[in-house]
Amino acid sequence: MAQRTSTRRPLIGVTAGTRAMMTGAWAGHDAVVITEHYVRALREAGARPVIIAPQDQWSDEEVGELDGLVLTGGTDLDPAAWGEDALPTDMTPDPERDAFETALYRAARRADVPVLGICRGLQIIVVAEGGTLHRHLPEDVPAHPATGVRPTRVEVALEAASDLALALGTRAGVTAYHHQGVRDVRGDLRVVARHASALPVAVEAASGSTVLAVQWHPEIDGADGSAVFESLLTAIEHREAAAPQRSLV
Repeated sequence: MAQRTSTRRPLIGVTAGTRAMMTGAWAGHDAVVITEHYVRALREAGARPVIIAPQDQWSDEEVGELDGLVLTGGTDLDPAAWGEDALPTDMTPDPERDAFETALYRAARRADVPVLGICRGLQIIVVAEGGTLHRHLPEDVPAHPATGVRPTRVEVALEAASDLALALGTRAGVTAYHHQGVRDVRGDLRVVARHASALPVAVEAASGSTVLAVQWHPEIDGADGSAVFESLLTAIEHREAAAPQRSLV
């Protein structure tokens, strides 16, 4: 990555959920929740993470003040988002977070802000672009081993002509942990990685602003994971080079 001559680090919005605190003076009150792995991975890549919890919708201009956006992991998406009813196997959804992150993603696309989706973040992106999800992988794709029970190492094959392959090569071992999975990709996305079960596990934008999304957890994957975050910073550098008036360097 090119050496920066400015002390200003890229500002990366990082989405977070909310959860009731269980102990202490504030037990029962909601807290903003995100695992520290995302923050550490971005800091190590040279960025400044900015935590964003569900709130009123951001304008395109506000999102445009960010240099990048990371949509993070979490619970199942609400199937109502793609026109399906609840199933007994669904995890408890968070419709408020779904709606907020979907709007944030669409604003980032309009504002030309590079986006990285991780696990649930990939699913937000796929559904926002008109795609659909498998609801219960143990039944829908039984050959896929990462079914939301525990983090699992899986092998994935990457499309050689993709930004992701530039970072990881055409095969990679990754850590996956998810209950839902991509069923149908539509809109301005293309599948750039699959598991041997044929499940899509990474997508990129086919045109327009930079979007990379993975159905695994690079924030806990060591050097290979670092390469995914560095890909986001590279996309930011390319964007800044095309707009010198906003340049970071």
